[in-house]
Formats: sequence, C-alpha cells, structure tokens
Amino acid sequence: MFCIQCGAFNPDKAVSCGKCGWRFDQAASLPPENVVNQPITPLPQVPVSDSPQSLAGEFIPIMQETPPASGFLPSQGSPPMLDAVQPTYGIPQSDQPSAPSPDLPFEPTKPYLPPYSAPEASPTPPPTMQEPWYKVLPKSMPLWVFIGSIVAVVVLLVVLQVTGSDWAAGAERVGIVAGILALVIALATAVRILLGMAAKTNPKRVIQLVSAGLSILLLLLLCLVGLTQQYAIHGLQAQAWEGQQEWQSSINEYRLAGEGAPTSENIAHVYNEWGEQFSAQQRYQDAIARFNIVINNYGSASTGVARARSDIIKTYLAWGQQASQKHDYMSATSHYDDLLQLPYCTANCQSQGNALDATAYYNLAESQLATHDYTDAVTNFQVVVSRFASSPDVQKSHGDYARALLGHGQEQIATSCPSAIPTYQQLSTQFGNTPEGQKAIRALKEPQPVKGHFTGSVPNDPALTPKAALMHGLYPNMSDSQFYQLLSVSPTVTIQSNGTFNFPPLKQGSYELAWGSDRSDGARLYTSSFYGDSPAFAATVGPLCAFDFGNINEKIPTP
Repeated sequence: MFCIQCGAFNPDKAVSCGKCGWRFDQAASLPPENVVNQPITPLPQVPVSDSPQSLAGEFIPIMQETPPASGFLPSQGSPPMLDAVQPTYGIPQSDQPSAPSPDLPFEPTKPYLPPYSAPEASPTPPPTMQEPWYKVLPKSMPLWVFIGSIVAVVVLLVVLQVTGSDWAAGAERVGIVAGILALVIALATAVRILLGMAAKTNPKRVIQLVSAGLSILLLLLLCLVGLTQQYAIHGLQAQAWEGQQEWQSSINEYRLAGEGAPTSENIAHVYNEWGEQFSAQQRYQDAIARFNIVINNYGSASTGVARARSDIIKTYLAWGQQASQKHDYMSATSHYDDLLQLPYCTANCQSQGNALDATAYYNLAESQLATHDYTDAVTNFQVVVSRFASSPDVQKSHGDYARALLGHGQEQIATSCPSAIPTYQQLSTQFGNTPEGQKAIRALKEPQPVKGHFTGSVPNDPALTPKAALMHGLYPNMSDSQFYQLLSVSPTVTIQSNGTFNFPPLKQGSYELAWGSDRSDGARLYTSSFYGDSPAFAATVGPLCAFDFGNINEKIPTP
C-alpha cells in the first residue's frame, strides 16, 4: 500500500509507514473536510521529441498538484490546493507546451496525460525502516507472548518450590523470586506508562494496566507468604509427613516450626503414633523406646504423656504374652517384671501383671525342672511362692517345687555338702507331706562318716598297728584307767601308712579324737591333745555330710 502522507510503498500488512512513521489507522480519524476525493484527469498525449529524454520513452513520476477542473480560467485566480498530494506522470520539460501568447485570446484546453498504467509489483518489497524501541515498547504484546510469559513464570515458581529441601525452603525461594519479578514488572509497567501505554482513549491500555497490577499483587502476595510464613509452612509439611507415617521427617518439621521439648504436644503425638506402629509390628523394644522419649522429655505435654503411659503398659503386656507363646518364659518374666516396676502401673495394671507374671515364673520353673536345672528351678519356684502367694500357681507348684529342692540338695551334697543342709531342712519342714520331704527328713537323721590325715611319721613296724579313736567325754588329766576304759567302748580305725583314716558313718554328735598304737603282744599307747579344757581335735558329726579333720600335724606314739 502507499502512504497518503509521503507516498512511499509499504507492505499490505504494515501498521505504519516505514519512511515517515505515519500510522495507517490514523486516516480513519481524519476530519472529512481534510480529504478531497477528486478524480485524476489524465494529461493529453504529447508528441515525443527527438531529445535524448524522449528517445528513452520514459515518463518520470513527479509530485504535482491536481490539475484544475475543466473550464477553469487563469484569470479567475490560482486553483485551490489539495490537502492530499496525488502522484501523476509529467512530460519532459523540453516537450511541455509553451504558455499562450498574451496577444492571442485564451482557449482553455485539457492537458494531455499519457495513459496510466499501474507500476509493476516488485518481486521483493522495498526495505522498511525499524521503529525506535521507545515506540515499540508501549505497544500491546501479542496474546501468545502474554500467555507464554504467564506459563513461564508459573513453571519457574513451581520448579523452585519442588526443588527445595522442604516446603518452607521452596516457599522461601519462590518468595524471593516472586518479589524480584514483581519489582521487574512494576518497573517495566512504569516505563511503558511514561512512553504512552496508558492512553486513556484506548481501552486495551486499561486492561494491560489492570493485568500488570494483578500480576504484581499476586507476586507480592507470594513473596509475603514465602518469607513470613516459614513456621506455618513447616507445620503444614509436618502434618503431611505425619499423615504419610514419615515420623522422623514430621518431627524434624515440627521442630523447624518452633516446637520442642518439654511442651510440644504435636511432637509427643508423633512419637506415640510411631511407637504404636512399632508395637503393632511386634517391635516392642523400639515401641517402648519411643514412648519413653515422650515420658522423659515431654513431661509438660500432659495429653501425650498420658497416652504414652497407657501405650507402654499395653506394650509390655503384649511383649510378655508374645514371649510366653514362644515358650521364652525367661523373657516373659523380664517384661512383666519391668511392667510391675513402673511407677504409673495402676492397681488394675498390677493385678493383671501379677497374674501373668506368676504364670510365667511357674512355666519357667517347670521348664527348668524338666531339663534338671534344679538350681534355677528352685529359684523361680521360690519367686512364685514368695511374690505371688495368692496366685493359683502356688498350689500347682508345691510338688514340683519339692522335686526341684531335692535335686538341688543332692547336687549341693556332691559339690559343697554343707550348703545342702538348709535345702534339706526346707524340704523337711515345708514339704514333709511330699515324698521328697520325707526323704529329706530321713537323710537329715542318717549317721555320717569321719575322716582325717596325719601328716607326721607313721610307724612302719609290722608288730605295731597305728589307730585313731573317737571318744565321748575326754578331759584333761584323765587317768589312764579311765582313758582306756573309755577307749574300749569307742569306735576305732586303723591309720593307713599314708596317714589317712576313715571312720564309717557314725551317729550324729560330738567326738574327741585320740590316736596311738597297739603292739602285737598287747601293749598299747594312746594320746590326745587339748587347748585348755577343750579338745584340740573334736568332730561334730552332723546331718548329710561327712566330717573331715583335715591334716593333723601330730606324731603317732608307740608303746
């Protein structure tokens, strides 16, 4: 198209003239009186001269005024000037007709114009001039650019949010970037306003201002939320992690939200839920550890502490029952004992725990008795009887307890006999109505042997027989007749060549040791030793165990 301002050629879709900058849409706003719609009269045909210009056969387009209307005389004055200059074709100056002589009358004639032919279209449009940036910037953005910008900003903010270490970190990054974008948009809008974007006569400018204002407001709101609501965002993510059973992550977020020991009900709640999950999975030790954290560290969170105490009681009961079902009675008694020692184990808890603990101890003792582990069986039967006297398991355990005691006593006799005496005495007094108790009573009354070892020289004469005697009633300075009279009724044994002697089982009581030699011709010589009025070597024959004088550093006399 041609510009009506300067006549320059422009592409059909051009908005403004590339030469003079005239906007084509301004023609519609021109007042009607400024436009002259007057047909262009072609000039008459003029013969071509022999000049070089005419030989070329070209007409040079020039800009001239529209010729006057037909019949217009020069005497009438100059023809009116048109507001719009129209392009016409002229003739060479040398070939133009000369002006009429002033002596001849004027005859108006029509000017000759060659036939008009439209200029051929150029295969390539002529180059256009670029508008200055300050004229392009205020223009409306294409719709696709506007929508694309929104999408790009949204994608950027979403990427910043999801790539943060947590929600709050992502929100902080979003807030910072949103604030920067709001500042950039505000500055850009201000520049465009200064360059003419906010023309009041164009409704699109108002829409642009409103959309820019809303964008700035939204971005500032994101900035404000992302930078000032960090605690709230941490709290929201903590709740989300809790819902997904990500317990440690939830606790960490609650702590970042400003909560902590000893007052945080939320953290106590998460620890309790964590422990309950472990308990449901039969991971009782882990569960109790979580409940203890609440009890020990969050004492001011009363609701959480009450729940933790209730849960830990349930966990110990379940843990003990699981161990009993697996016949791991040792572990079961340990869990029930721990439960009963809790300061917050109420009367109902104590009653239930005692019954289960007594049964566990009874089963443990029975299993140990079956494997002849008499020592541990006696210990655990004793626990049942002493700690759970009102339990039905006490009566059930009576006979087996006696069996365990007897087996334990027999082991003691073989290893450390004196320690067996209390065991047999307990059997005889508390279990006399059982076979084991009766056996203990008899054993406690049985005679016991006496032994010893002389470390001095032992006579090696075949005519001599060294002997030891256990006598009743020896005292210092006893006469020989009394001594030998008493010796004649006392048990005696031969002293072996190595100095040892062994008396067969003797009736329980006290005996004084005397020793000496008998010669084959009937002569004899014996002696004894005293510390003051007390015999130096006395034997107290008691229940169950043989008496041993041990090493006696005395010389055996000979007659």
